[in-house]
Amino acid sequence: MKKVEEKKLSVVEDNETKELAELSADEEVAATADNSELSAETEASAEVKTADADDKTSEKPEQKEDEKTRKIKKKTAVSEAMDWLRTICIGVLAGVLLVVFVVQRDNVYGDSMNPTLESGDVLFTQKISTYFKKFDRGDIVVLDGSNMEGYSKSEYLIKRIVGLPGETVKIADGCVYIKPMGHSDYYILQENYLPEGVKTTMMDYGTAHGYNEIKLGDDEYFCLGDNRPVSNDSRNLGPFKANRIVAVAVLRVFPFNTIRTF
Repeated sequence: MKKVEEKKLSVVEDNETKELAELSADEEVAATADNSELSAETEASAEVKTADADDKTSEKPEQKEDEKTRKIKKKTAVSEAMDWLRTICIGVLAGVLLVVFVVQRDNVYGDSMNPTLESGDVLFTQKISTYFKKFDRGDIVVLDGSNMEGYSKSEYLIKRIVGLPGETVKIADGCVYIKPMGHSDYYILQENYLPEGVKTTMMDYGTAHGYNEIKLGDDEYFCLGDNRPVSNDSRNLGPFKANRIVAVAVLRVFPFNTIRTF
């Protein structure tokens, strides 16, 4: 009996041990599951935080890039505007300097230079020669006749140079005679630009002042209009000093069908 009871007790103990073991195993599984769920939740939370951080991190460079791009665009627009302004200013300045010191446009009024130039013609004239006081015979020049005896207008004159400094000019027999400096003889000036048969004659006022035969000074030029019968020139006004020559004609630009250089 004793053995039987001990055996039963042993069986009971074994059953209890099994139950305890099974209970422990279940608890471990539950704990593991809970830990797994907690870890999963933690990992998910970490992933969310990481994603938020990544979003924030990714947003900041983009914002900085946008601001930088806007600044570059703004700077580029301002720079471009300044470049255009600088170019315009340089162009205007160059144009002003060109007109003031190099080239000018002149309109022809009157008939004193017919048929070479007619009233209404537009010329481009250069001023470079005036800085060096270098002019040649035959040059068509723009002259300042203000305050000269015999000229009361304010407009410039346009004439042709026929006598150079140091030469002696004489007008007789309908011709222009030139005696070069240091020579004793005259020669007849050949003026192919004049219409055939045109005569060069003196005016009483000029003859009275000795302009019919005059020795030119070191800076004096004898200038005549091509239309000799009507031109008011050195035959009446006397020689022009170099400082009265303000420009030299180089190109007729209008009328367009008569464009030519001089």
